[in-house]
Amino acid sequence: MDDIKSESSNNKMNMSQLNAVNKVKYALPTNLNVVERRQNKVNFADQNNYTSTSGSEVVVRLQASTDYIYGKNSYLVMNVKSVKGGTGVDQPIGFKNNTALSLFDRVLFEDRSGAELERNDSLNNYAAQVCPLHWSKEYTETGVANAGQFANAINVVDADGIPTEGGGVLGDVFAKNGPADNYSTNNTDGLTVIIPLRWFLGVFNNETLIPSMLTSGSQIRLRLASAGSAFENLAPEPDANTDIVSYSISNPRIVLDSLSLSPVVQKNLMEQSQAGGGLDYTYETVYYQGGNPGTSTNFNLQINKAVSRCQKIYWSARNQNVPENIRVDNLGTSLCNISQLDYRLGDMFFPQRVIDIVGPNPPINGAELYENTLQSIHRMKTNVDPPSVSKQNFLTTGVNADTNNIGKCVNCQSFEMSSALEYSGLAINNSRTLEARINFETSRIPASPGQVIDAWICYLKLAKCNQLRAIIKE
Repeated sequence: MDDIKSESSNNKMNMSQLNAVNKVKYALPTNLNVVERRQNKVNFADQNNYTSTSGSEVVVRLQASTDYIYGKNSYLVMNVKSVKGGTGVDQPIGFKNNTALSLFDRVLFEDRSGAELERNDSLNNYAAQVCPLHWSKEYTETGVANAGQFANAINVVDADGIPTEGGGVLGDVFAKNGPADNYSTNNTDGLTVIIPLRWFLGVFNNETLIPSMLTSGSQIRLRLASAGSAFENLAPEPDANTDIVSYSISNPRIVLDSLSLSPVVQKNLMEQSQAGGGLDYTYETVYYQGGNPGTSTNFNLQINKAVSRCQKIYWSARNQNVPENIRVDNLGTSLCNISQLDYRLGDMFFPQRVIDIVGPNPPINGAELYENTLQSIHRMKTNVDPPSVSKQNFLTTGVNADTNNIGKCVNCQSFEMSSALEYSGLAINNSRTLEARINFETSRIPASPGQVIDAWICYLKLAKCNQLRAIIKE
């Protein structure tokens, strides 16, 4: 009886709690801040100018000192200038349907001892295909536009809702983020672009502050891509005699949102690090793997990366016939041409039954493919903040897939075991392989050499950070 009375007494609210719940508590909030100084710190690249003809990579070494970093506010800023070739008229050239991340085909992030924190061997394709799934249409007009993208995610349609055709491709005309001259890189001063690091580096995509031991002395290496694949002509009707020969990047730098903690907190974290062998910092990262189905009607994509917690897989098919020039998009996907799809991880199948497209027309009847992707990126459970990739863009953008990889058909499958918790993925290893089993619609497979597949698995990584080095666990 005494226990019941005690529990009842504990469940009662005092007047202060009652006032707080009813929003009539008037008091100065307690200052729980542990930061002494906060400022944006600039980290410059090892060179002030880079050119695509030299085949070099942009290297930025981070000097965080003893500051902790708020990764979501950190960004890369640079000025980009392209050099036009050919005999055509001087038309604006820039990043039409993609961002300035098209300039880099690989990123490598290493700590000060050389340990690999993150690596993406197809960064430009990842930015063009996967990132839009996690952006809203409104964001393509703000943050994405600031990264140099000329067109946003809103299709231009006629009165009957039919997408506008441009350059022989149905549905590739989008609303613009401003005049073409404001997004052109082939002008006197080039174009300044800003890219948040959280888009492509999971270390910077956490609310938890990044420990100073992890970032101080680390370096980000960005390998330059070819000029033909990075840029597109921004004019409505590109001149056939216009091309691009090279581009240059000047004054690249990374700006970190740096926070200097109070000495008491710094001491406490140092003691934690010494007692536990380092501070445990977890983050999501991706691993790239390609496939080459060619003109085959079915293909099994097997992932050979051993990880303890795989969160999801993204994959897409694109046409190998598309040339590298500024009149086409090289980094998107081909038209949706999937007839059957499922995934196997060990003895489990996702979904339980194969997704089977009715008839020979996936752009019309591929709704379940789109819905499965929405569910996997956590956008099916809510009516707000939908992805910038609409059903139209996912299934039907780029009817003439033989000449332009302008599609957004990126399939995603989640392996999260809990609907309420994060980081509840499944293990992949030698005895428990991940396999995407794909059948293509025969009539829609591009001509020889056919298709290639881009695939990324998203998985959890742990960096145990101490004063000497970071111990990485996957």
